[in-house]
Amino acid sequence: MSPGWIVVAAVIAIGAGALLWSGGRWLANSWEILDDDQLSEKLAPRGSSHSAAVWLRVRGWFTGGPRRLTYRRDKLGRFRRIRR
Repeated sequence: MSPGWIVVAAVIAIGAGALLWSGGRWLANSWEILDDDQLSEKLAPRGSSHSAAVWLRVRGWFTGGPRRLTYRRDKLGRFRRIRR
């Protein structure tokens, strides 16, 4: 294997890492933190939000169980840990 191929492989690996990193940053910016009330409104079976509820139920079959919230916002908007 010549040194040229090693450089090409390194550039491809760096490019793939940069692509994964930028994709992760894009997804992280699109996440939304919901309170229990907002989640129940979002999962309510009315109109187009019904498809979101179906998707979350299907996704729940493949996860380890229901999501348990361990942090909740207080009156000032700060996150506080809660015990369940």
